[in-house]
Amino acid sequence: MIILNRVVGNINNMNKKNLIRTVSQELDPPVPQNEIALILDKAVEIAKRTLAAGEPVKWSGFGSFVVKDIPPRRFYSPKRKEFVVSKGIRKIVFVPLRTK
Repeated sequence: MIILNRVVGNINNMNKKNLIRTVSQELDPPVPQNEIALILDKAVEIAKRTLAAGEPVKWSGFGSFVVKDIPPRRFYSPKRKEFVVSKGIRKIVFVPLRTK
C-alpha cells in the first residue's frame, strides 16, 4: 500500500481509475491502461459469479469476500401496529487478512 500511497496521493482516493493507472505505471515494462482495465473487469466478473454461486473469493495476502446468509427476523412495525417477519437475505462480507 505504500507504493499506491506514493503514486496516487491519499489512499482514501483510490478508485478503479486510479488503481488501473497505478498498476500500469508500476509494471515494467508498462502495460497500457486499457489492457489493465480489461483484466480487472474480467476478475471482478469472475468474482461476482463465484459469489453468486455461494462460494467465497479468497485473495491471498489481502482478505476474503464471503457470502453470509442473514436469517429472517421478527420486528414490530409501528406503521402496521403489528409484528412482522422480514425476509432472509444474502450479503457479501469482506473479511480482511489478519496481520500480526
